[in-house]
Amino acid sequence: MLCLTRLPASKRVVPYSTLTATRLFHHTVQVAQQRALRLPSSHPSLLPIVLSASNLFITPIPPARDTHIGGFNVATRTRSGDLVNHERVVPFYSSSRLTERRPVGYLRPEVAEIMLSVHSEAGEASPWDVLNGTDAYGDKTSAFGFSKEVESQGKGARTMHMEKLVKEWKKLGLFKEILKGSSNEAFPVFHHGPTAPVFIEKSDPLAFSIERAALPLFGFPNFGSLLIGTDKISLPKVPLTHIHPLTAYFRDKAGQTMLWIPRRSITKKTWPGALDVTVGGGIGIGQSARDTIVRECVEEASLPAHFVQAHARSVGLLPFPNRKPSGWLLPGYYYLFEMELPSDGSIKPCVNPADGEVDNFELMDMETVLRNLLEGVFKPSSALAVVEFFIRHGFITEDSDPNFTQVCRALRRDVM
Repeated sequence: MLCLTRLPASKRVVPYSTLTATRLFHHTVQVAQQRALRLPSSHPSLLPIVLSASNLFITPIPPARDTHIGGFNVATRTRSGDLVNHERVVPFYSSSRLTERRPVGYLRPEVAEIMLSVHSEAGEASPWDVLNGTDAYGDKTSAFGFSKEVESQGKGARTMHMEKLVKEWKKLGLFKEILKGSSNEAFPVFHHGPTAPVFIEKSDPLAFSIERAALPLFGFPNFGSLLIGTDKISLPKVPLTHIHPLTAYFRDKAGQTMLWIPRRSITKKTWPGALDVTVGGGIGIGQSARDTIVRECVEEASLPAHFVQAHARSVGLLPFPNRKPSGWLLPGYYYLFEMELPSDGSIKPCVNPADGEVDNFELMDMETVLRNLLEGVFKPSSALAVVEFFIRHGFITEDSDPNFTQVCRALRRDVM
């Protein structure tokens, strides 16, 4: 198998430091303690990186007294924390009881307008339900969901009507910039917990599935797994945990932690040439987070499935409130994994030419990873996963980052 890897330029020893109570908030298992990285004067905090990567803000607008349908405003958060590019969006619910649970997605005005047209043309046979109202400022509002008839037929019917709608839009040439990337991958959309114990398939959180490429049209969150791979040699073994982006890491003979960092292929549709976590991938219908990360480790990094099953361990869940520069909403929830690789190099990530996802893998020390992070070379969701790794392992602490508390809080902001 073709192995395009580069060894790190530096070999500086990284000793330990003490875990603080604040950092323990991010820990699910014990990890080795490290000396914190020194942030340069030009970038004294990681907060701007976290703010700009988790950039989606959704603000509810209360309904008027005579209606139950309020409004929602979305905005993009900048590196400085300012909110820009405000837009009103229309909530989409997973059932016809539109006011009894949280939205599962949000429609931009152009999508809502076409949805309303589809609903009107279908008349009484429409599979959709539309409610109208007024918000506290006197502006007209609306909300979309499935009709009571479709709702009574369950997730199969909901999936069928979503599939039919997306196929019709493709046929008509609507939203080409979104739907041209169709992959025929079915991705899950889950119920939010209802505010009243009614009208939900309690045994199954899955509401319906939808073509992956269409997720931004409805603002449905996507679910994925990320892994960071590391190597270590001389330090004592400690339990690690899994992230749904996987982090594969390594510690050299001096006890220095190293990360296996891939560069995305320049032919990728999204973030070509950017740095990434070791392995990552979306969770499809009927798949678990662990199944996904094992599959992606084999496909993307040529890692043995049996080794990943035995050594990749879960470390948490990363919310990713994300709004694209074009204004489309694509939030996500990513299960995080870590995996320590053998220090003798017997198992390491290698490019799979048949996969075409990765240009090369590079073994980086923490200073190199930090420099690339500060220079904005990482894909946004992967940047957040790396910051999580830094905090979890003590490379970034309240002593090294003056905005440490804000960084931790920003990493835990919910998506919807």
